[in-house]
This record gives sequence, C-alpha cells and structure tokens, in this order.
Amino acid sequence: MKETYTILGPQLSPLHFRLAASAIRKHGINLEILSKVNKNDIEEGLRYVNNDACYPAIVVVGQIINALKSGKYDLNKAAMIISQTD
Repeated sequence: MKETYTILGPQLSPLHFRLAASAIRKHGINLEILSKVNKNDIEEGLRYVNNDACYPAIVVVGQIINALKSGKYDLNKAAMIISQTD
C-alpha cells in the first residue's frame, strides 16, 4: 500500500508537520500535509461538523473534505491521518 496510497494530513503546525512528513516519506510512505487553510475549508467543515466542536476540528474536517473533492487524489487510494492536539 505504501506505493499506491496517498495519506492526507491536515496542516496544524507548519514547522513540526513538515519535519514529521519528511521523516515519514523517508520510509516510502506517501504522506501529503495539506497546505494553508482557507475560508472554503472552514465553510466545508461547518457543513459536516457540529458547531459545538472545537474550531481545529472544523478546520481539519473541512480541509480534508476539500482535498478529497478537489479531484487531485484517487478516492479509492487515499487515507487520512489526524493527530491528537492536546
């Protein structure tokens, strides 16, 4: 699966996630950290996440859904990764 799947990760910490993604890619895993969050990501997140959820959850869900809707990724070979942000 390493060669065929793309793992999408939200952008929560630009410096830390860039370093982590680089380390993971060295093991042959195709991890793509999604770039900057925009207003459309927030609006998309609000469509699918209860408004009582924390703002980062809304942003992450919206960012991932927009990435999947973009047509850039094969939906049958895409996975998502979400970290704990305590």
